[in-house]
Amino acid sequence: MNGGMQRCFNILNQLALHFDLTAIIHQNKEDFLKSVKHHPAIGAAKIYSTKNNVAKDFLTLMPTKLENALRSRWYQRIWNTPADGSLIKYYPTLICLLKNQKFDIIILENLATLNAVRIIRRFDKTVKIVYDAHNVDSKLAKAALKRNEISNLEFESVLSRESNLERMVDGVITCSEIDKNTLQTINSRKLFVEEIANGITIPETRFDAGVKCSEPECILFCGTLCSIPNAEGLDWFSRRIWPLILRQFPNLKLLIIGAGELPERYLDIKETTNIEFAGTIPDVKKWYNRATVAVVPLLTGSGTRLKILEAMALGVPVVSTRIGAEGIHYSNEIDLLLADEEKEFAENVLKLLMNKKLRFEIADSARELATRFYDWNIIGNRMKDVLTLLISNEKLTNVYETH
Repeated sequence: MNGGMQRCFNILNQLALHFDLTAIIHQNKEDFLKSVKHHPAIGAAKIYSTKNNVAKDFLTLMPTKLENALRSRWYQRIWNTPADGSLIKYYPTLICLLKNQKFDIIILENLATLNAVRIIRRFDKTVKIVYDAHNVDSKLAKAALKRNEISNLEFESVLSRESNLERMVDGVITCSEIDKNTLQTINSRKLFVEEIANGITIPETRFDAGVKCSEPECILFCGTLCSIPNAEGLDWFSRRIWPLILRQFPNLKLLIIGAGELPERYLDIKETTNIEFAGTIPDVKKWYNRATVAVVPLLTGSGTRLKILEAMALGVPVVSTRIGAEGIHYSNEIDLLLADEEKEFAENVLKLLMNKKLRFEIADSARELATRFYDWNIIGNRMKDVLTLLISNEKLTNVYETH
């Protein structure tokens, strides 16, 4: 459904290939295990769903909101923290596993799951706790603060969490070198952080009929529409860049695929000329197959955009902003085209639309890059190396060739 989910499933699959894996999930287990069709190693993992976890004690006699507030604080043994509904659901499973099994590493998947650290330490003071930072959340929160979407207090709360990671966890994995350096800096360089990039499954064949087309018909944007960075980038592209492209290609269509609904402030995008919204789709390949170019016009964000790796693997050339391409070890004008100014962005798209030879050159180089460095099996081996060395308390050196 989105890049974060893709990362979770692929990382779980790779962990199951290399380790004895236990996972706690919020999804229905039967639905979750449908993923085994695409990620077969997950079938060997021990999967526990929180769907049937219902706490029964004296707190259940209280009104729901009060019960949740008290239960969350009691589980953490902290009384000045907001209630955590997710923690309430997974707590019974977590403590049962901690009481009955010994783990080498516990991986926490988002900032809110740091609430589990105190609970884990009550049962096991030696297990390594690793935080998987899909993004630098304080960076996203700062952008939201500038848009007046959150309060300064909310921003400071996120920043405080991330700047205290070195006291809470044994290690952090990030999607990009930039995020790695940011988290190390705000933790006074005391934090063990390693980059585990996002990856992609490389198909045997390309889906590049649109790239081969002599008269381009479509360009493509792929991304979750309710994501503010995606909606913000689309708004900028549709207002400032798309009209410049349509002057040269008046019949060109912009295909937009992705789950969710645009935030209300960005609904005007739907009224833009020659834009087609496909919404949630079961498979992106046939849509990339229609596209001559994929665009990633992001102005804010963190982590690594799987949409770029996806286009590279499928054989579709990419035009992106520098923020959009963060975390990918690319060479500009070889693996993709970069632009942060609207006129240059439009010129780069037009350059690819009008030059089939350039399209093939960029697409060939990008697919080779994705195959060489971002195949999920390569990422999985990197993950295995990092976690194994963390378990052994050895320093990590030279286990990952960068490009």
